[in-house]
Amino acid sequence: MNNQAKFLNLKERQPISESELILQLQNGETRAFEALFHLYKKRVKGFVHKMLPPNIPSDEVVTTVFVKVWLKRNTIDITKNFSSFLFVIARNQVLDEIKAAVNQKIIYCETARMESLAPQTTDDENDAELLENKLQQAVEKLPCRRKQIFTLSRFEGLTYRQIANKLEISENTVDTQIRKSLLFLRKEFNNLL
Repeated sequence: MNNQAKFLNLKERQPISESELILQLQNGETRAFEALFHLYKKRVKGFVHKMLPPNIPSDEVVTTVFVKVWLKRNTIDITKNFSSFLFVIARNQVLDEIKAAVNQKIIYCETARMESLAPQTTDDENDAELLENKLQQAVEKLPCRRKQIFTLSRFEGLTYRQIANKLEISENTVDTQIRKSLLFLRKEFNNLL
């Protein structure tokens, strides 16, 4: 929706533009926030739903997106497109959720691997070992450089800066490669479930 869209100012019963709503939002007006929420929630939910795997509820992510809009309301640039600002927050939140889900699976696999070192094995431990093997196989499918960056980050615990310095690449390249790795691993794990 562009800045020429009109909304009703409840106090004066006059139409107001989206940019005026954003100004009100920056001033902490909850009615302006509610109006923007109702205007964009379906579009944000559709966007989030398309990007998330089915095991992550999109409603929670949408709620988090709008909470972040409220918390960042003072940083909104009125001269720029609010929709772009909103969908950047939504995209970043989706990526955070995917990273968290992959990391949770990695932690689960690592925990299961540690438990599998015990002398007795159960079906759960066998499943965990199978999952860990699948993770290793998926990591092995990554392109060489991406696999190296992912391994340094997730298995050796290096920061993006440390990886960038070690490999003589930019932190942005590290971030991009980690994101691509996580998206690939998510797809691989979705195929397993």
